[in-house]
Amino acid sequence: MSFVRHAFQTMHPAAQIVMLACIVLTFMALAAGVGIVWVSNGDMAELQRLMEASQTGKLSRDAMLAMNNANQLLAFFGASWAFAALVGTRYLGRFFLGAPTLNMLLLAVVVALGMSPILDFTYRLNEWVLVPGSDFHSWAGALEAQAMAITKSILAFESTAAMLPVLVSVAFLPALCEEWLFRGTLQPILVRATGNIHVGIWVSAALFSAIHMQFFGFVPRMLLGAGFGYLVVYSGSLWPAVVGHFVNNAGVVVAAGWMGMEWLEEGLEPQPLSTWEASDWGYAVIALVALGWALRRLTSTGSATAYLAALSPEATPSAQTPLQS
Repeated sequence: MSFVRHAFQTMHPAAQIVMLACIVLTFMALAAGVGIVWVSNGDMAELQRLMEASQTGKLSRDAMLAMNNANQLLAFFGASWAFAALVGTRYLGRFFLGAPTLNMLLLAVVVALGMSPILDFTYRLNEWVLVPGSDFHSWAGALEAQAMAITKSILAFESTAAMLPVLVSVAFLPALCEEWLFRGTLQPILVRATGNIHVGIWVSAALFSAIHMQFFGFVPRMLLGAGFGYLVVYSGSLWPAVVGHFVNNAGVVVAAGWMGMEWLEEGLEPQPLSTWEASDWGYAVIALVALGWALRRLTSTGSATAYLAALSPEATPSAQTPLQS
């Protein structure tokens, strides 16, 4: 087994990333099959109906949640562990599962909430950069419309009891499984490959955004991913990123449950600045001030030392690239 791990550890970093991508795509296909069988309970007639519904975008909310759960657990969480079985968890810093300080967890919450105005602004900028009227803009717009329809269908619940499975599927599982893959597995590979923490964070954040296939929100999602990446680096733990990711996703679910259909129709997409009221501007200012404070606290009280030590050549003898922050 040590021979196999040494072979994968000394493999060219580009080949490691391709290997990880292949595992993720394979597990995605497996998750789709498992999800369909899970929802249909193995009944062939129901299985055929679900296959047709999935192609026309008419799956029920329960079916969509089940499919999403299977994808999160297999394609992201499962693929991370499958790759770790090849290279060893030590090579990945053991996923950085050490307990963070309470201060870091609180900073993660503030970062997630404080980034809201930046995400709103960059969403508008992102759509404009794609050149409205271009073929790519039209293609991306179709994907965005499809994703929006699915999101509205999932969030159109009418009770607290109905909110709980949505919170699990839309907030808890993505926070855990996506962070495990992108910040716990891919980011360490990229940091090792480039020898630079910032390159590792931003490339993994870009890939994190791209895999969602929603290009109007590519830049804001990348910024969010980078923020989670820096939380891992400065805390030396994956858990602040998981908490921040959960808070970001759960906020949408709670808002949908609290404000109902009116918010679903108007609140999911950024509204024109001309429609903002004084309270909107006040929240934006407070959020940005809180974000600036949190980032300053993060960099002044946290340290990249533990992160670098976990990925140092001494931690895994086969790693040769000098690491830098």
